[in-house]
Amino acid sequence: MKKQILSVLLAIAILSSAACRNSKDQTTKASSIVSSEISKIETTSEQKPATSEAPSETTAATETSETTTSASVLTTLSNQTNREKNQFDLNIKLDDTNKTLKVDQKLKYVNNTGKDLKEIYFNLIPEAFREKNGGVTIDSVSCGGQTLSMKQIDGTVYSLPLASELKAGASIDIDMSYTVKIPNIADRFGYSDNLFNLGNVIATPALFENGAWLVQPYIDIGDAFYTEIADYTATFDVPEGFTVASTGTMKVGKYVAENVRDFAFSIGKDMKEIHDTEDGVNIQVFYNGKEDSCAEYSLEVAKKAVKFYNSVLGGYPYETLNIVLCQYINAKGAIAMEYPQLVMIGTLPDTEVSFEMDLGKITLDEARKKIDENDPEPQPGDKPIPLTDEELLSMLKSSTETHAANIVHEIAHQWFYGIVGNDEIRHPWIDEGMTDFMEAYCLTECNLIEDAYQMRAFQREDEDIMNSKDSSADKENFCDLNKSIYDYKKDEMEYWSIYDKGAALMYHFYQSLGKDAFNQALKEYVETFAYTEVTPQEFQEFWKTKGDFEETLKIYLASSNK
Repeated sequence: MKKQILSVLLAIAILSSAACRNSKDQTTKASSIVSSEISKIETTSEQKPATSEAPSETTAATETSETTTSASVLTTLSNQTNREKNQFDLNIKLDDTNKTLKVDQKLKYVNNTGKDLKEIYFNLIPEAFREKNGGVTIDSVSCGGQTLSMKQIDGTVYSLPLASELKAGASIDIDMSYTVKIPNIADRFGYSDNLFNLGNVIATPALFENGAWLVQPYIDIGDAFYTEIADYTATFDVPEGFTVASTGTMKVGKYVAENVRDFAFSIGKDMKEIHDTEDGVNIQVFYNGKEDSCAEYSLEVAKKAVKFYNSVLGGYPYETLNIVLCQYINAKGAIAMEYPQLVMIGTLPDTEVSFEMDLGKITLDEARKKIDENDPEPQPGDKPIPLTDEELLSMLKSSTETHAANIVHEIAHQWFYGIVGNDEIRHPWIDEGMTDFMEAYCLTECNLIEDAYQMRAFQREDEDIMNSKDSSADKENFCDLNKSIYDYKKDEMEYWSIYDKGAALMYHFYQSLGKDAFNQALKEYVETFAYTEVTPQEFQEFWKTKGDFEETLKIYLASSNK
């Protein structure tokens, strides 16, 4: 998940970074925004994206998703787990009036635990949103014609006792029907206006490690879910005029997703779609029809990101990548979220204005007028903030760069979290640190920002940590990478520091190895751990083989509990 974005107003654009960083980085980013020259971000492309408005029929997604890809460089990565995958077959029906989702799920569950099982644990994440008028109701569960019942263990973690013991290595077919109540919130799970974001709605088995089920109830910090690679097929029944953007690729009326860690989707009314291909990947951007310029820009950024990541991480292994521009915001600004083959990118009222200016469609005066019209009603005592031309241009430029950062960050997650997984609850720094570095790496190498302030910030943080010889020496600003997300319940803002410290560690590898050797190491990392769940120990052992990094890792992974 991308860190919260703080660029709604000029004051925020100047005083905040493109993503929530520590105060040191906020000041650096703010200065670079104000002092940088104002010019367009290059968004040229070899071919103009094809554009198509989604028709009013429920088959709109079928028509837009079965685009034939060009000569492909898609890779086939070997599943390094050597375990048989679980198989999901889903029938999903949206009731937009009652704001519910009916899911009929057939699951072939394979017992890869190494133990004979009397029960299987599941994660039912929508239950975490019951206080926000969300939740999930289990309508029926059966296995082999026998009716079963689930029982709640802890929050979103449920147990399904089996009628008979499931032997190690054997499989079982579980039929489950459940109704998901969708809350009215602009979130990765929720609805706003005519768009339903439906992340983490599927009931998925928990992981079994060290002889026990992992009990990891969902909390609203970071990405509080941990799942393993599986295969999915899904059919959708949505009201007329609604379009589906989903994990998977549409094939013969069904979405088919192989080797994915989660299955998520957005369903929107009167959405438009544009698409193009890059390195054989069909990239689609779905939006509400009012953000044409933002959609065009998003497609070009996504193409650049896919091409760059293919070159340094190894080819994207899926046929499709879907980007949904959506109402995914909170009080801190627009944020974004990753799922396999699907990313949700939050937009703000002024986002489209920024891209209209960037593409030369409107003048500065017209941009100023539109921003004024988009501003919410002033509250008593509020004073207007005067905007000079330079300040307005700086604000608009910050908005475009922030949007680009969100996109390249979530696309990087297709590799780190998607292909190479890790326990995002106990060890969130692994994928977020790597992804945060890859975001800065991509933005810089693809000329999507004028000033490589992120890379310089990582360099400074790495120097500070290595010069101290003990990253826990500064107790006030120390970030302990050994913490789980549950440790941040009292101070969520502290959680975001793991992004920067993890990225600074990756910068250290990058700087020490040099670009070519570092890129080769990244490819080997993906190939070595493809579709597995990397532990901190495995992460360390891998990078120790690439350089003299034992002391570096000891310093970075120092614990506050020593």
